[in-house]
Amino acid sequence: MSRDSSIASENTLNLTDNEVLEEIEVQIDDASVSLTHMLHATSLIAEQVKDLAEKCSANANFLKAWRDLLKDGHRDVTTPGQTSAES
Repeated sequence: MSRDSSIASENTLNLTDNEVLEEIEVQIDDASVSLTHMLHATSLIAEQVKDLAEKCSANANFLKAWRDLLKDGHRDVTTPGQTSAES
């Protein structure tokens, strides 16, 4: 057992039941505040990820449209027997 934990155990032994309960309540309050901050941060990050996903999807659709236009243009240029005057 480390020196710090043995000191903590000695201090705990010297506390009354009410003092122990109060210390536990304080620790629970601290934990709930920390968890609330983590939840808020997680919500903000989730919203940013959602926005990024929407932008990526829009970019993917844009690139697909360009790919399709380039394929169609390439097919038009390489179609045998057709001149630009016939188009």
